[in-house]
Amino acid sequence: MSGDLIRYAIKQEILDLLYARARGADRFDPALMRVCHPVDGTDNHGTYQGLMHGFIDALEKSMASGPVCLAKEHIIANALFEFGADGDVFVESYHVAHETFVDGDGTVFFHIGGRYLDTFRQVGGRWLIQHRDIVYDWSRVSPGPLAFPGPAQPADLRGMRTPDDPLYRHIQRGALPARPDPTGDIMTDPVQRLLDKQEIAEILYRRARAGDRSDAELAHTCYHEGATERHGMFDGAASEFIDVVSFTKPRPGSPIKGMMHVVTNILCDFADDTHAFAESYHVAWCQMTDGTDATIGGRYLDRFEKRDGRWGIVHRDVIFDWSRVEPETEKFWEKHPAKPFLFGRRGADDPLYEYTVRGK
Repeated sequence: MSGDLIRYAIKQEILDLLYARARGADRFDPALMRVCHPVDGTDNHGTYQGLMHGFIDALEKSMASGPVCLAKEHIIANALFEFGADGDVFVESYHVAHETFVDGDGTVFFHIGGRYLDTFRQVGGRWLIQHRDIVYDWSRVSPGPLAFPGPAQPADLRGMRTPDDPLYRHIQRGALPARPDPTGDIMTDPVQRLLDKQEIAEILYRRARAGDRSDAELAHTCYHEGATERHGMFDGAASEFIDVVSFTKPRPGSPIKGMMHVVTNILCDFADDTHAFAESYHVAWCQMTDGTDATIGGRYLDRFEKRDGRWGIVHRDVIFDWSRVEPETEKFWEKHPAKPFLFGRRGADDPLYEYTVRGK
């Protein structure tokens, strides 16, 4: 394997570790959090400086004593790597944390933007976080408003910070994602796994594009024939959800004026060369026709199969972790009425289609 491929594989393993560490915090899985750090790993968390395992011990105590944390979602992005002469790898990664806590008779919502400054070291053949500095760049604290989609959401599609979270029907709690076998054919197996993960990620991105641009034809290409989906109160064929239940296929009466799904934190577990499970995070911003803006944070739990050389979704569970519904506000671009802004559209007149073909 070339030096460039080796470094790329290292970067991907480190990204998986960052996503796994976020998963451990968000699902409150202390065992998973601990295995992301060596026993002598250190942490500068603002409220805590010392051994990372000591910080995790403190989290367990605070979880038991309160205040109760109802939901967490750490979105990881913008990772930049520097390979040191001593063999360590330094990574700056951006994150946005969404956290909801019980506050008296209500809730309080924390929105925190910052960066992880992580030193990674190979320990026992795995890349782990030897030291972490958390940098805080911005934040907002707000009372918890009306949630979306309300109390009718099926309980088994709601995110939880316990072993009852739907994720653990698919994977073992406390376990890091499996790595390609380095004792296999080093010219094919690890490289093919990287290619598989990239193809799966692009399917997830295309499915988000399809919903946002109201492109039903594109949405269908993300699934294999016979695929199923559980999405809110819907439980049935994915094709029916696309064409009949959702507003992915353009039709009158849509309650949505605009929509954007950001997909990140993609973790894949491969059962074999043709079967995979992927957990991915998403935040959806929806401009509604009733004058409200809905923000929804959650996850996709997707079963993938590779058929005739192509990966596709065979089952999707859409998990709702947190949400906010607020009155629509003045728009930034309204302050510059004479400027030629390009606006996103839910249809074929979106600026995207000057560059690419709809449905692909």
